[in-house]
Amino acid sequence: MKKYVSLLLSLIIMFSCCVFSVNAEEDIVVPELIDSSFVSPTVEVENSSDDSRATGLIHSYSLSLSKTGSALNIYAKTYCNSEVVKCGFKNLVIERKKSSSSSWSEYYDYGDLYIDANTAAYSATIVVESGYQYRLSCKHYAKKSLLVTQSISNTSNIVTV
Repeated sequence: MKKYVSLLLSLIIMFSCCVFSVNAEEDIVVPELIDSSFVSPTVEVENSSDDSRATGLIHSYSLSLSKTGSALNIYAKTYCNSEVVKCGFKNLVIERKKSSSSSWSEYYDYGDLYIDANTAAYSATIVVESGYQYRLSCKHYAKKSLLVTQSISNTSNIVTV
């Protein structure tokens, strides 16, 4: 009889732990991706930086956010010279903060996005929580060979949703 009572108590404890962990995860709102594309465009962007002249692989780049209702529209572009064989973005991250806060926290991490070409463009529309300021950060990346690469840090404009 003691075995059955012990088993029953163990099951109750395990079940209650599962219920609490499920409820804790419900408080976290994961952004909902509506649309996304990652391509190698043929049109160049006019934005450039003095940093891009470090090795001369990246000619121009851009990173921007806009909003439509509670959705963020993400735009990221990297244009490189014709010798580049891999182009894209390292550690593309959406960051957010409350207006009253002074520090940014990671909200969603896209990771590394590369394409085997000399230009890369990423766009996405994602539904996010309102009541926050959002920005996008990444390193624009270009690779000519195993030993010749270039990356440039960039942070987008701030959008309040």
